[in-house]
Amino acid sequence: MPRAATAHIKPTAASSLRMISDGSDRMERQSLDISKTTYVSLIKAPKDAYIAFAEKGKSNAQMQWLKVLHQSILGGCYVGFGGLLALSVAGNMAGTWFSNPGLVKMTFAALFPVNLLLIVMTGGQLFTGNSATCAAAKAEGMITWREMWTNLFFSLAGNVIGCALFAATANYVGLLKGGTGALATSTAVAKCSMPFMPTLVKGILCNWMVSLAVFMAGASNDLAGKLVGCWFPISTFVGIGLEHSIANLFILPCALLLGAPVTLGATITKNLIPVILGNFIAGSVIVAGSYSYQFGALGRRSREKFRQYLKERRILQNGLANGVVNGVNGDTIAADKAINVSAAETKEVSKVFE
Repeated sequence: MPRAATAHIKPTAASSLRMISDGSDRMERQSLDISKTTYVSLIKAPKDAYIAFAEKGKSNAQMQWLKVLHQSILGGCYVGFGGLLALSVAGNMAGTWFSNPGLVKMTFAALFPVNLLLIVMTGGQLFTGNSATCAAAKAEGMITWREMWTNLFFSLAGNVIGCALFAATANYVGLLKGGTGALATSTAVAKCSMPFMPTLVKGILCNWMVSLAVFMAGASNDLAGKLVGCWFPISTFVGIGLEHSIANLFILPCALLLGAPVTLGATITKNLIPVILGNFIAGSVIVAGSYSYQFGALGRRSREKFRQYLKERRILQNGLANGVVNGVNGDTIAADKAINVSAAETKEVSKVFE
């Protein structure tokens, strides 16, 4: 049987195109035996999607800071495009506003997600997404704390600049007039009138959805799948009325430029600070932490601890007949303090952690 041809890329010292994962931990693998080859589908398995998610965080965190800032400014502008589109259409549905406000909200939610698709497809940087991907990369030991915090700082700074510039541009060319401006103003007033903790919790719930949108977009290998992955989670948080820090960085400046009855200090202390904190908690803890536990390093450490526990229990069980047993670390343990667990039970429990 002829040997399958394999293409090789000659490694160089300056090469930056290096896979973070060697493929041994992926579910989709290729075998020299064609009958045993698992072909890559249009969507990655959950574990493979998480690996790609963490790899994306590594790539972002190790990018030159000036490029992070540049891509974050563009990302802020793309959020502005999506926000302005939603405000322009939903804000001018005046006849429908009072008779069917749910339809107006659904329209806003359906149009807004175009921004994340633009960001995902162009390699843009968004603080909310980076809080999850970079945290995943840190959990897997791919980056340092310094690299993670540097990326988050410059991505947030760039998003602030991009959103503010886009809001100023929209106001300058007269796109914030009429119902568009009225909706931006009323939205900003409502966002700055809530207490700190409810705003923070809304930020947590919001970026849970945004981070999953980034996760799902990365799980897909084609444009249609990325579109679906972005659209539905983003529409969900917008339709519910949750708090996204970068979207607020566009809407709040629009309202300030229009003379809304809110101050710059109120927008920062009553909205942006709790929302940014909530967004970070959701991305780094709920999404990155959860899936690192399920598929990555955090879970491996937990499984190792449990295997050590089972090992000690087996030693205790095997030594019960002798009256005393030696612990895992060589300590002598009285038999009456040992816990007798059947071999079948130990085997069944250990299966859960394999």
